[in-house]
Amino acid sequence: MEFSKFKVGLTSTAIILGCAGVTYLFYRKNKLRDATNAFKYLTIKIVTNESLCNEVVLELKRRCQSHHAIGFDCEWVTDHGKRKPVALLQLSTFDGYCGLFRLNCLGRVPESLKELLEDRTIYKVGVAPDDDGRYLYQDYNIALKGTLDVRHIARLSGHKPGGLGALSQSLLGIMLDKSWRIRCSDWESEQLSERQIKYAAADAHVAIKMFVKLVNDLSVKNIWLLFRKKNGDIWNNLDKLCWQYSDIHFKLNVNNLKNNVSKEKNSGKKDKESFTLSKRYVHSIRTKPLYHNCFLEAPDGELLCTCDNKKAMWYVEKQLANIVKEDPLTVRLRFEPAGRCVGDVGRYYQLTKENKCVVCGATNSYIRKNVVPREYRKYFPDVMKDHSSHDVVLLCVACHQRSNMGDQCVREKLATLCNAPMVSKDFTKYSEDATCKKIRSAARALLYQSKKHVLPEARRKLLEDTVLQYYPDQTKVTEALLLEAADLQVVFENTEYECHGQKVVEHFVAQEGLLRLEEMWREHFLTTMQPKYMPELWSVKHNEERLRVRFNEGRLSEEDMKLIGISWAGNEK
Repeated sequence: MEFSKFKVGLTSTAIILGCAGVTYLFYRKNKLRDATNAFKYLTIKIVTNESLCNEVVLELKRRCQSHHAIGFDCEWVTDHGKRKPVALLQLSTFDGYCGLFRLNCLGRVPESLKELLEDRTIYKVGVAPDDDGRYLYQDYNIALKGTLDVRHIARLSGHKPGGLGALSQSLLGIMLDKSWRIRCSDWESEQLSERQIKYAAADAHVAIKMFVKLVNDLSVKNIWLLFRKKNGDIWNNLDKLCWQYSDIHFKLNVNNLKNNVSKEKNSGKKDKESFTLSKRYVHSIRTKPLYHNCFLEAPDGELLCTCDNKKAMWYVEKQLANIVKEDPLTVRLRFEPAGRCVGDVGRYYQLTKENKCVVCGATNSYIRKNVVPREYRKYFPDVMKDHSSHDVVLLCVACHQRSNMGDQCVREKLATLCNAPMVSKDFTKYSEDATCKKIRSAARALLYQSKKHVLPEARRKLLEDTVLQYYPDQTKVTEALLLEAADLQVVFENTEYECHGQKVVEHFVAQEGLLRLEEMWREHFLTTMQPKYMPELWSVKHNEERLRVRFNEGRLSEEDMKLIGISWAGNEK
């Protein structure tokens, strides 16, 4: 009897707990708000002419001043797997002012909108905004600047990054309309439907809403961050938080895969989002200082330049110089150098350099950064390859990765300007024929098998059949046939291959001169990275000043001047 009472009581408790669980799940499900109801306060402007565009852009700029950011998204039509030009551009401020710019109706991007999109001081936040920016550049020649993938900030705040819909639910409790019917609808139609309008506005607005929430959460969690600011307002110091993520592509790459797999085995459950954000960086970190700051002197004791230990000792070992001081190591040449230090361009090489990141000042690790990428410089004439150390600076791992990602936009611009398309890694100058390689390998295995290691009969027959497939008119494998097959050509040159870097250099040689290409890359590095610790006297015009000196000394030929595009040569005699 007592056991029955206990059983009944246990059953009742289970029913109560089950009901409570159902009630909790029902509460959680209903706690999520539909975007249509949550964003009833939005003011949506549909822009189809330039006059209204100017008006909406002006209002967007006014309203985004407090957060220095704006929600951003794009829509387009895909026809039979091929993407058409961007049809709709969505921008939204935090207070709910949304501009839906119908680019397919406008036909082009008006100047006011172009200025807003290319304004680096206003962040365009969203999920994968850099991808949309690439399409805008391809379709309308808009160089979108200041993109910020909200997933960077989500990760920084301790949230697992996901798609726009997943982030909206986890951060705001708002469920977006992500039906394929609306996502793949006709964004070029004469009139957008009410559902299309609400969907497009919500996607842009939810991005800025999440961004503001994440930044505010960071300012609360990291109290020390506020005390570092002059006025304690994180929004007036937003660049210090976001600059390292601006215009950087977000990648969901597995880094510590072994650790994740181990955790999954231990827990017995597989976490679909067990990933980290960055893969192992392929560039090697320096284990030794780049700058040793040894001194190289002319025979009369005049300082020529600083250099590393290896270079200084090379002169000594070749009996071309003598050591005049051990610390710091100073060597004096026994011969007269080709040139002496002249002006600031000469003084640059005399200065000592610091072993630290030129952007953020980090000293714990650094990587060499070629400001002018080697894929272009290797095609420069020798006169411009000399003294290329000016364009080699040190960056920490994070800044190096950010800089390399930012370089891609310049490559794409050069590809268009110089008609030098970027080719995929799979399409190289030389390709390997897999079939020929297989036949050659089989022939060599048969030909060079040793007497001690005779191939098994089944293996030998398989290899002979492989060789005979290439020679259908032969019925028997002979030594002469094997010798011919063992020498088959495997690597072939792709006749359609065009080297991007070489074509770019050829274009500048024929048009603007190579000095302009160098200066373009240097200006890009200064603009995108905003380095705080560049070497003293580092200059965008460095090579022009150096070559001007060489010209005045009679050490520059007419052919060199034509290659590099020195227009001032005739006035300097």
